[in-house]
Amino acid sequence: MILGAGAVAAAVLGGYYLEDKLALRSDLMQYRSVKNAMTSLQKAVQEDKVNMYYRFRDHAKATPDRVFLIFEGRSYTFRQLELASNRLAHFLLEQNVKPKDVVCMMEQNHPTFFIAFWGIMKIGAVPALINTNLSEDPLFHCLSIAESPLFLFDPMYEAQVATISDAAQEKGMKLFAYGESTEFDNATASALGPALTPSFLSRYSDQDTDESLIRGIVVGELGMLMYTSGSTGLPKAAIVQHSKIASAGWAGVINTAMTKDDITYCCLPLYHATALFMATHITLAAGAKLVIARKFSASRFWDDVYNNNCTIFFYVGEVCRYLLNRDPHPLERKHKLHTCYGNGMPPELWNKFRDRFGLKFIAEFYGATEGAGGVFNYNRGPKTAGAVGHQGPIVRRFLRPELKIVKIDPLTEEPLRNKKGFCIECNYNEPGELMVELDPPGGRRRFDGYYKNNQATDKKVITDVFKKGDRYFRSGDLLKMNSKGLFYFVDRLGDTFRWHGENVATTEVSQVIAKYPPVAEANVYGVKVPSHDGRAGMVALILHPNKTLDFDDFYKYLSKNLPRYAIPLFVRFVPSMDLTGSLKVQKVAFRNQGIDKIPEDEKPLYWVKNRTYVPFTDDDYARISTGKHKL
Repeated sequence: MILGAGAVAAAVLGGYYLEDKLALRSDLMQYRSVKNAMTSLQKAVQEDKVNMYYRFRDHAKATPDRVFLIFEGRSYTFRQLELASNRLAHFLLEQNVKPKDVVCMMEQNHPTFFIAFWGIMKIGAVPALINTNLSEDPLFHCLSIAESPLFLFDPMYEAQVATISDAAQEKGMKLFAYGESTEFDNATASALGPALTPSFLSRYSDQDTDESLIRGIVVGELGMLMYTSGSTGLPKAAIVQHSKIASAGWAGVINTAMTKDDITYCCLPLYHATALFMATHITLAAGAKLVIARKFSASRFWDDVYNNNCTIFFYVGEVCRYLLNRDPHPLERKHKLHTCYGNGMPPELWNKFRDRFGLKFIAEFYGATEGAGGVFNYNRGPKTAGAVGHQGPIVRRFLRPELKIVKIDPLTEEPLRNKKGFCIECNYNEPGELMVELDPPGGRRRFDGYYKNNQATDKKVITDVFKKGDRYFRSGDLLKMNSKGLFYFVDRLGDTFRWHGENVATTEVSQVIAKYPPVAEANVYGVKVPSHDGRAGMVALILHPNKTLDFDDFYKYLSKNLPRYAIPLFVRFVPSMDLTGSLKVQKVAFRNQGIDKIPEDEKPLYWVKNRTYVPFTDDDYARISTGKHKL
C-alpha cells in the first residue's frame, strides 16, 4: 500500500508527538541498556564467569593481538597486558595471597595500574584502590580496614607511603614497589620494600593462573573496594560487587552507543568509579580501544584527543568547566569526538560545551559507587540539556518504579513522614532526596554497604518508607523531577543550608552565579554567623583573566535571578578551588574558614551593604558578634 503525502506527514508528526510526550527514544535506549546488562549477567552466571577478570580475559583469548590500551603514544595489546599480569599474579600467589584476600594498590594512571588490577583479580583476590592523594592517618586507615596482607605502591608515592610504612609493617603487611619506574631494571630501589622490576618478575611464569581460583563467584560477591573521598571524615571503603561493575559496562555500551571502532579517552584517576566503572569497563564491553592520560590537563587535552583519533571521552563536571574557560585551541573542532560521557556537568555549560567543541551527544549519568540505582540522560540538544536523567512514563511505570524522591526536613536532614508514619513523595519540580528501593537479600537491587563499617552502612538504609518492611537506599542527594521525566540535581543533602527560614541549594545558586560573564568558577556554601540562626550564604569566586567584578552590577544581577534569601551575603576571591582527587569541588575547607578565618592573602572579604558588596571589616564582625547588626 502506498501512503499519500498527508498520511506520511501525519505519521511523522505523530512520531514527534509521541517522542515529545512519551520520550520513546529515551525509554527504548534505557530498556535496551537494562536488558543488555541483565542478559549478559545471566549468561555470565550460566558460564560461571561472574568474576570481573573475565571481561578482560575473554578479549585476551579471542583477540590477543588487538590493541586495548594506548598511553603516551605507546600501544598495549591484550596479550602484552595479560602476560605481564600473569607474572605478577604468580608472584602474588608465592606471597601466599589467597582468593578473597584484599590487596591494596596505590597506582597512578599508567599501564601498570591495569597489570596490577588484573593480576590481583585473576587469582580471585580483591583489589582495594587507594586514593593517590592520601598519606599519614587517612592512608593508614584505608590499609587497616582492608586488613590487606600486601600493599603494591607506585614508587612515585614513596614519600606518602613512608609516613605509614612502619605502622603497616607492624600489622604484618608486606610492601612492594610496583609502578612506572619499576618497568626498567635500573629502577632506583625503594627503601620501603622490594621493587618488582622486569628481571625480578622474569622468574615467574607468564602462563595463565589456575582458573579454579576465579570460578564459583556468585552474583553480589565482593569484587573490589573503592574509597569515598573522606571530605568530612576518614574515607569509607565501598563494597563493589563483581556483578555490579560488569553490569555497568554492559549497560553503558548501549547508553553511549559505543562500538568496537570507537577510541575512548580517559584523563580521570583510575581509582575513581567514573574511570574504572565507566571508561574501562564500557570500553572492554564494546571491544573498543582506551586511551589514558596521567591526569587531566586542559592545555594537553585537545592534542591528546586529536593525536589519538578519540571519539568518546569521559568527564566529571569540572573538567568541562576548565576546558570552556581556556582560550580557543587550534584543534578543539578538528577532532573526531562525537560523545562525552560522565556526571556532574553544570547545567549552564551543556549547550556552550556542545556548540563550542562540536560534540553531538552528552551522555550524563547520576549514581553512587555503592548505590543500587541511578538515572541517565542521552542528550542531543537544548531540550533535555542540564538534566542528569530522563525517563518517560513507560520507564517510570514499568522499568524503574523503585526510584522515589521524598520530602526532607532541612534541619534534621531526615525524611518527613505522614500521619501513618510513611515518607511523603515530592511533587513535580519539588526538591527531595532520591531513594532507591532495595530487593530482599540476594536480589538485583542491593546495597552491601561499607567494608567493616556497619554504622555507616546502616545510615544509608531506611525502612518503612512507603509500606511496612520495605527498605530504601538513601542517596544523600537532593534531586527534582518535572512532569516530562527530566531529573535535575539540586544539591548534596549536607550542602543545602537554611537561612531566614528558607532552604538554599548551593548548587542552584552556583549555577546562577556562573552565568555572570566575568565569573570563571563559583563555589557557594553556608557559613555560621555569630548571633544568627542558620547559615548565611557565601560564594568563593575565581574570575576570568583580566576581568574585574562590578559589585553594583553583580548585586543587581543576583537580585534579578535569585530570591533575596538565596543571594550570598559574603563574597571572597580565591586563587583556586579545593578539589577532591576525582576533580570535584570541595566545600568543607571553605565552610570551616567561615567569615573569621579567611587567609590574610585572600582578604578583604566582602559583604552586602546598601545593595552592593563592600569590604567586611573587623568592626563589622564585632557589631555582628554583639548583635548590634542583624543580617
